[in-house]
Amino acid sequence: MPSPDWLKIRSGPIEARFLPENGGRMTHLVHDRLGDILVPTASAEFDPLNWPKAGAYPLFPYHNRLTGAAFEHQGKRYEVLPHPSLMPDAQHGPAHRRTWRVVSHKTDSIELAVDYAADADWPFDFRAVQRFTLTADRLEVGLSLANRGQTSMPGGFGWHPYFAADFRQAALTDAGKIWPVGSTGIPVGAPPVPRADRLLPDEGFTIFLSEWHHATAALNDGARVTLTADPALPHLVVHRMPAYLCMEPVSHVAGVFGFPSELQTAAGLFVLQPGEERSARLSIEITAAG
Repeated sequence: MPSPDWLKIRSGPIEARFLPENGGRMTHLVHDRLGDILVPTASAEFDPLNWPKAGAYPLFPYHNRLTGAAFEHQGKRYEVLPHPSLMPDAQHGPAHRRTWRVVSHKTDSIELAVDYAADADWPFDFRAVQRFTLTADRLEVGLSLANRGQTSMPGGFGWHPYFAADFRQAALTDAGKIWPVGSTGIPVGAPPVPRADRLLPDEGFTIFLSEWHHATAALNDGARVTLTADPALPHLVVHRMPAYLCMEPVSHVAGVFGFPSELQTAAGLFVLQPGEERSARLSIEITAAG
C-alpha cells in the first residue's frame, strides 16, 4: 500500500500518485484493469543525484546533457555544477532535484510548483509549474516556465516518463526527423535528417527526434499508451532499456546550449525576458492493447 506521504488523484479506473518533495515526481500511474502505466516507484526514499528510474519527473529549465556544465548567454559565460556521475557535464536541470509545493489538489487533479532561486546549479530565478488532470482514459499534463529574475534567461522544458514496457513490447512514433549525434551521444548541431522507419528498436538506445505528432507503445500489463503534445513540445527523446521505455516530449533539442548561436532558436531554445512565461501541454491516452 502507498505511504500516507503519497498524494493521489483518480478518475474512473486510473490513479496517479505523487511525492512533491522528491523533485515534483509522479511516482505511479496505474489502471485498475490494465496495470502499471509507469514503472512504479518502489520507495519514498530519494537521492536527488541518483534518482529512481521509475515514475515521471519534470525537466526544467533544460533537459539532457549540458556539455561541460557551462553555456554562454548574451555574451556572458555561465558555469553550473556538473553531475558527479557525468563529469564534466550537468544533466536534466535542477528542478527535479528540489522540493515542489502543492498549489492545488482535487480528486482528479493536482498542481505543483517550484520557485527556484539562482544558485550554483542554475544562475537564474524561475518558477516552474506542473498541472496534472485525469479523465477516464487519459492523463493531461500542463507545463509552464516563468522568468522570475531581473535579466533574460535561456531555457526550455519537458517531461520524462518511464513507461512500463520491456523489449518485447512494440513501440512506434511518426516523428519525421532524427538528429545525428556526436561522440558524447547527443546532437552537436548537425541538422536533422529524414526518418522513414516508424517502429522503434527493440533494444537499448537513445534517439533524438523532431516533427512528431504521436508516439505509441504497448505495455507489459496489457495497456497501450498514445502520447501527444502541442506544438510547444516539437521534439521527442526516446530512451529504451530492458526495464522501461522513456518517450520524453521536450521543447528543445538535447545539447542545444552547445550549438552555434545562430542554430539555437531553430532547435527550440527560447529566451524568457523578465516576467515572461512559456507553457505547453501533453496527453497520454490509455487503452487496451490489441
